[in-house]
Amino acid sequence: MMESEEYERNRSRIIHSIRDQWIAEQSVVSVLRKLVDELGPSSDRAGTAFQVVNYMTQAFNIRLAVAGKFTRWHAIGGDLSDEDAEKRFEGFIVWPPKA
Repeated sequence: MMESEEYERNRSRIIHSIRDQWIAEQSVVSVLRKLVDELGPSSDRAGTAFQVVNYMTQAFNIRLAVAGKFTRWHAIGGDLSDEDAEKRFEGFIVWPPKA
């Protein structure tokens, strides 16, 4: 039970952290960078990419099919540079949600 509570606290903290990053900078790449930093170092790029998609979906209510495109970012094994990623992912994050 303690493990799942700790996992949920950590998940909630990371989601809050990347939402704050978005509010502060309005930059998809800075959010992705913050998220990868929060997840910690890993040699498993596929695992990191999966977590990025999962967290971006949960944090910003992005459809899974759309969030999957974040795996194109070069820092997690994709082919898009920071500049290309910023252009390609423009409009993916709409936060906070419109009332």
